[in-house]
Amino acid sequence: MSEKSLMLVSEGGDAIPQYVPFHNEGKTTAGWLVCYGLMLAATIVGVGLVAHLTPVWWAGIVVGVLSLVVGGALRAAGLGQPAPHRVDRAGADHIAS
Repeated sequence: MSEKSLMLVSEGGDAIPQYVPFHNEGKTTAGWLVCYGLMLAATIVGVGLVAHLTPVWWAGIVVGVLSLVVGGALRAAGLGQPAPHRVDRAGADHIAS
């Protein structure tokens, strides 16, 4: 069975990525907030489970959901990763839909 490559290849034989990579490598305000928020939520849930405290466990769940919501809002406000730009065979960039 043959595998198909998803990479585009130029006439010179160079592989062209399907999406243009970002210069920030995902290190955005929204990304960091979600990362730290979910780590804090996991810690709170863990403490609640070990101590058998249901309100603490639920508080950890709430912190996790809030961090996802705030991260999404920050991305919508322009503080997160932008939409990827797709590279077509002609080499022109356009925003992926």
